[in-house]
Amino acid sequence: MTLPARHITREFFDGLYADYKPRFIRIARSYVRDDMVAEDIVTDSFLYFWEHRAELTITTSVPAYVLGAVKHGCLEWLRNEKNRLNIRQKIHTTAYHSIQARIAALEACDPGQLFASEVAAIVQEEIGRMPEPMRGIFVASRFEGKTYQEIADTTGISIRNVKAAIQKALGIMREALKDYLPAWMIALFINQIRF
Repeated sequence: MTLPARHITREFFDGLYADYKPRFIRIARSYVRDDMVAEDIVTDSFLYFWEHRAELTITTSVPAYVLGAVKHGCLEWLRNEKNRLNIRQKIHTTAYHSIQARIAALEACDPGQLFASEVAAIVQEEIGRMPEPMRGIFVASRFEGKTYQEIADTTGISIRNVKAAIQKALGIMREALKDYLPAWMIALFINQIRF
């Protein structure tokens, strides 16, 4: 079957294709493990041979030459598949590490601490908005630990007015913190904040 490639006729090529294609597909499939890919490689190898026959110098038989082309096609496909898998693995590894980092960050996160700092910021903002003498009375009562009597003596107003100012300030805090804490916790939390 050794012929100068440029002298190969269409009939010879058709017979060669019909005889060897199924065998070459089985060989290619044994390496690439994919029927469609194996068929494409074999078809491309035969097509390359037919289109370039005038330029080829074949020292072996034509079937051996085409089988060599099939081998190179399989090698190229396998190398590309290896690279694709390597890239996919790197993407999966990166995604895995990203998820691990997010899990670690979430596990280390103390929602209570984040929550407390937000609430403290709101309390400070609301205290800053309170008019005097309400602000001074509220701070003296809740943050300095002074009694109603001590505040009344310091400010020169009655204990009843001190109580009313504190109640009004607590109402402001309840409204500002309604989305964060139940009412019973607001009073407890405000007593624990230090400025």
